[in-house]
Amino acid sequence: MRSLPWNAWLLAAVQPFVLSVGALNVFLGGIVGASLHSDPTLATLPVTALIVGVSLNIFPAARIQKKLGRKRAFVLAAIVSSISALFAAWSIETSSFWGFCVSTFLLGTQLAYVGQYRFAAIESCKNPSQHPSVISLVLVGGIAAAWVGPELLNIGQTITIFVSEYARAYAALGALELIGAALLALAMKPLDIKENQSQDGDARDLLTLFKQPLLWLAIGSGLTAYAVMAFLMTATPLAMSGHGHDIQSAKWVIQSHVMAMYLPSLITPMIIKRVGIYKLITLGCAIFLACIAIALLGHSVHHYWWALVALGVGWNFLFIGGTSLLPQTYKPSERFKVQAVNDFSITAFQASGSLGAGIVLFTQGWTWMLVASLFPIALLFLLNLVIKK
Repeated sequence: MRSLPWNAWLLAAVQPFVLSVGALNVFLGGIVGASLHSDPTLATLPVTALIVGVSLNIFPAARIQKKLGRKRAFVLAAIVSSISALFAAWSIETSSFWGFCVSTFLLGTQLAYVGQYRFAAIESCKNPSQHPSVISLVLVGGIAAAWVGPELLNIGQTITIFVSEYARAYAALGALELIGAALLALAMKPLDIKENQSQDGDARDLLTLFKQPLLWLAIGSGLTAYAVMAFLMTATPLAMSGHGHDIQSAKWVIQSHVMAMYLPSLITPMIIKRVGIYKLITLGCAIFLACIAIALLGHSVHHYWWALVALGVGWNFLFIGGTSLLPQTYKPSERFKVQAVNDFSITAFQASGSLGAGIVLFTQGWTWMLVASLFPIALLFLLNLVIKK
């Protein structure tokens, strides 16, 4: 681990400041939405707006990073996120549901760039064998974000310029983003990735690239990880509230879930070395199934806790597995294009999952949500089985 590049360590260290956007919105997005709008089926729309914001910024983010470089682009995104968080606080304070949705959409800009941190870490490596380790290292930084994001509800109460406790939480998020921007500006080393066209040849078009079965598996693994996770995670605080659990219990469950997303990164590279990426994806599918089984057994806080922890671990295995496969499918001259398509596909399905969460939860119920989650898991398992052969 000591031989890993500086940028990988820095990008891991900055995660609590820049990734808390996601953790806070997962925790409060649906709750704030429900408090600002009379229609409960629209409660998760602010969370969906966040994910749509990520999706629509994927390709612009790729172009901006290609033009300005990773470092400048990351700093700019953190500053925009800080301003957007303050707009969210103001929208809550003035009871503007649609203003809050716009602000969470803008906050998605940051997550579009944070999602590229793992690729920046990969590009900092001299040896491809380090790729799973640096991916995991960057994700490990999310452990702190798992605690910090929801905890902003308590930390933000020191900000007295707002009356609403939710507005104060988003104001605190704005301060964190500025700290993250400063750390990136001062400490990140610029990346100089040479694209040698004489060695790599002409960049292939997307149709040619998608003739690779491995690319389908790489994208499909990350896509399934995020779609199922967003579908169940977004609905969990609302489902818990519907079964009489208080907001502090929901906070504990979401914090534990987000930690479970990132904590396995400490051992995932070792699992890959031992069993390989294909078996890691199979294991991720199995853990997703365990999540559904646990959630079907009951509605106590502990049922939600164990189910969401399993959901986080399964996400980790599928996401790291897919990300580790992706660099095997493109040449350096194709990296921004393939990375953008990968992340756009993932976030598009993630947005569908989060929007569908509120609709399905309030029209069909929690049980039907769990049953519906079985289908994408089964499809990924079969795809992995076929390509592995």
